[in-house]
Amino acid sequence: MSFTVDVVRRRRVDLSKIQLSLRGPKKVKVGFPSGEADSDNIQKAVWNEFGTRGGASGGGWGGPVPERPFLRNAMRDNKGKYRNGMRASAAKLLTGKTSISVVLAKLGIMAQGDVQESITSLQSPPNSPTTIELKGSSNPLIDSGEMRGAVTYKVWDGS
Repeated sequence: MSFTVDVVRRRRVDLSKIQLSLRGPKKVKVGFPSGEADSDNIQKAVWNEFGTRGGASGGGWGGPVPERPFLRNAMRDNKGKYRNGMRASAAKLLTGKTSISVVLAKLGIMAQGDVQESITSLQSPPNSPTTIELKGSSNPLIDSGEMRGAVTYKVWDGS
């Protein structure tokens, strides 16, 4: 489970006189990318992001888990910051002072921190009194901190 940020190359100036080749990766996935996170953390993330009905559908101690969209919130709340970061890197890319891999890695690190902050700060809906008693904490998305620590990013070529 992850969010993907695609790099869209738009031509707003006449680049016909400039030898430009942006070879390399085209995307960065943030969250719990396949091959980077274990299935237990992916399952916890899905249960919390989308909620469960409980019982046979899984989640928690058999009861329903309410939707707590930490990934969607982080991406939505920081979209402008990511856009501005890409804009700021455009000149360096065009002049060869950096590579698309470096830019996407920086974007991934930034978004990873934003998702982790979203996990830490999300307070609503609150845990039930029973859950608070069982885990000893009122923070809805943190029990052991394992899921938060598993948030990562992966730069890839999109294929």
